[in-house]
Amino acid sequence: NMFNDMCQLFAEAVRSQGMKQNLASALESALGSQARLLSRFLPNLPRLMTLNFTQNSSSYCSESTQVIRRLFCKTLQVLSFYSPGPITILLDDVQWADPASLLLISSLLQSSKDNKTVFFLFCIRDNDCQHSPDSTVNSWYQSIFEMPLKHITLANLSEDGVNAMVSDTLCLFPRLTRPLSRVLHRKALGNPFFVWQTLKVLQKEGYLYHSLRGTMRRWMWDMDKISELRLSENVLDLLIRQMDILPSDLKMGLEVASCIGAAVSMTVLGILSSHLKVDLAGILERVAEKGFMDRVGTEKYRFVHDRV
Repeated sequence: NMFNDMCQLFAEAVRSQGMKQNLASALESALGSQARLLSRFLPNLPRLMTLNFTQNSSSYCSESTQVIRRLFCKTLQVLSFYSPGPITILLDDVQWADPASLLLISSLLQSSKDNKTVFFLFCIRDNDCQHSPDSTVNSWYQSIFEMPLKHITLANLSEDGVNAMVSDTLCLFPRLTRPLSRVLHRKALGNPFFVWQTLKVLQKEGYLYHSLRGTMRRWMWDMDKISELRLSENVLDLLIRQMDILPSDLKMGLEVASCIGAAVSMTVLGILSSHLKVDLAGILERVAEKGFMDRVGTEKYRFVHDRV
């Protein structure tokens, strides 16, 4: 989780012994003996403190979620005070969060509203909330309007926006890519992710190709075939078509990863690989090369889009 990653970053970034001692003292003062409870959720927290975390913490199992939220808030306050720069927290696809996570986010927002060193960035598809007007997510979404947040609504790309994207991708002047972009905009509905997926499909099927003839060394396309190509208005079908032609081992890797969640760590992959007798990390590396997942550093793989 993001807090555990934050603790790891602090543990690796803080070099001064005096700073380490000050940070440890501040955390111990803020969390007290309940730091052991929080360490059950943040395995990297002991790296920042000097308490004995080997003590049995089973007595804390009945602690309320309200106490746990308070501990997370205090941890963020201390880390932000000792951070050498601003802390940016990005939470994507909040519309899929469970009620407990939404309450934690609200608590963090409330406790940090006067903190100038913490910057929250949420990504949420409000149309998913609108489809369930009585849902917990929708109620939470309405409640955060009371927070000092700036709301930015992102719409699909316009035809000019798609043309700029295609022009940059193909390294051609916008006037040359305009006819292709017009068709892509209609088929991908202006969604940048689906524009990119559509381009990959066209290239794989030979309708978009790189010409090396003479001096015209540039990307070319067959506009007639592209215009006639029957692509579903639901562009997710593009991804399904690509998945259908994947080798069986890559399909298996996608299925296993999807059971874990939006991202899967190398540690989990190692455990699953030993049970399944396959190299899941190698398989997901090939999946990433196909564009369905991204490799995040050396620690994990994540899906490029939650709809995948």
